[in-house]
Amino acid sequence: MTFDSLGIFETSSFSGALKAINEIKKISGIKLIDKQILGDGIVTVFVKGDLGAIRKSLKCGADVLSDSNEFRDYHIIPLPHKDLLSKLNLERSN
Repeated sequence: MTFDSLGIFETSSFSGALKAINEIKKISGIKLIDKQILGDGIVTVFVKGDLGAIRKSLKCGADVLSDSNEFRDYHIIPLPHKDLLSKLNLERSN
């Protein structure tokens, strides 16, 4: 049985989030769940997929923003609880 992991990627700007999303989506097995625009231009992107694919994709997203101050941090939850997405008010995209 395969379980999807949850990846959370945070940037300091919307343009940085778009650059990171383009790089993140190049890795197969990654699905964009949602993005949330917080205050002061902070954008958080949520992805799901295989743990190894998420690690690789978030690292690639961080690397593409390494020359600027747009990257903030990323976090991976390997086995999120089944109700976590609803608690974060996230919906799965089809």
